[in-house]
Amino acid sequence: MLSAPGCTTRFAISIFIACCACLFIVIFIFSESFSKASWDYAQKAQDKIGSAINKHASPTEVYNCADPYRRPGYLYIDPDDYKNTRWIPYTQEFLDGDVPSYAEYPAPGGMDVFFNRTEVEPAFLQSTSNPQQWMQLALAEDKRRGNAVQVEMKKQKAAHFAEMKDDGGLGWLWGRRVIILGDSVDRFMIQFLCEEFGRGMRQPKPHTTATCAIPTLNLTLIHWHFPGSFTYKPEWWWMEDMEEVAFEERWESMWAPLLETTGRGPTGQPDLLLWQNGLWDQRALWEAAEAHFGEEDPMGERKRQLVWQEIRFVAARTKKMVRRLSERFPDVPTMFRAMTVHRESDATDASIYELDRLSRAVAEQADHEVFEWGRIITSLSMLYKDQTHPGKGPGSWLWSNMILEYLARSAGYGDSARSPYFDGWDACHSYLAGWGGR
Repeated sequence: MLSAPGCTTRFAISIFIACCACLFIVIFIFSESFSKASWDYAQKAQDKIGSAINKHASPTEVYNCADPYRRPGYLYIDPDDYKNTRWIPYTQEFLDGDVPSYAEYPAPGGMDVFFNRTEVEPAFLQSTSNPQQWMQLALAEDKRRGNAVQVEMKKQKAAHFAEMKDDGGLGWLWGRRVIILGDSVDRFMIQFLCEEFGRGMRQPKPHTTATCAIPTLNLTLIHWHFPGSFTYKPEWWWMEDMEEVAFEERWESMWAPLLETTGRGPTGQPDLLLWQNGLWDQRALWEAAEAHFGEEDPMGERKRQLVWQEIRFVAARTKKMVRRLSERFPDVPTMFRAMTVHRESDATDASIYELDRLSRAVAEQADHEVFEWGRIITSLSMLYKDQTHPGKGPGSWLWSNMILEYLARSAGYGDSARSPYFDGWDACHSYLAGWGGR
């Protein structure tokens, strides 16, 4: 039977409306699912970023977790006494400080602008945000303990001072052990710290190991000489008296034995590890290129960028060394020591900056923090004793204070006003294990 034209039209319209409704429902459901998925993804990403930044901590905790030595700042050097050297971080207190009269515009009364050597204002010099002067405290207590026993300094042992170990608020320092894998710059810093306490550093043979022991505090610093990344001793190696180059060989023959005799602190492990190998890798890469290409070839030039194969080689070797540290010393606070450049630094030191950046990346992957001393003193050539080594004075005093600062953190001791920074290494570590580039 034939239907009327109107009925057919109404039926078609009904079908069309039903299809549109179904399509709308499908689109709505898909849109909701997509929006929810997108929101969930965005929320997870935001949570991850937020967690990495603040770990759900309060603003006060985030601020107090800042490492003052990794903040931009000013190295105050007292011209009359280097033992007053200190790092003044540029905190909010400084940035929001009053504008001094000589910085006003226009200049008051048309005054001429020039600058004198004046003292840092006490508010900034004595700010509670500045790092503690640990060395002054430690030296004063060392002297007091030394005078309290009737034993010649050369014959003093930690046992003579065991009953005093908590005196002067320095009980946290008793028995601490620091191991530093590095070059002669690190060895000299250990030597200079030892000399501040009137002690001598022991070194059985050049470019092997060295030890500084402070019996009054039962504090020991150990140097493991780390001659860079090479896997063997090549014919062109410039140090003829160096028997072993590869860190794997040195670890077994000279480092591990010293670890067992003097390198373990109260936890049975070292309390702080520092590592770097910049100057030796710089020299080795120069010597290798000169030996194989000659000084006239672009590869034999010392004023050049590292080539990609050199980057890949050092990265692989550094990663292996760092991995061994993590395996042998799990849970021990470990830091990459920012590299030093030469007193007269030009394009030849471009490779040091590249090696430093590379090591920072490896350190970040390994969850290590950065010991920024080498960058704090960059370009302060008056602090060097020769072309390569910073000397005894403001630079070494700063280094010593930094070592004690990080030992205090690892021991869970320090200024309660800066809590949780000194509440143990892990309390703030998640904020401080990032790139830290300079």
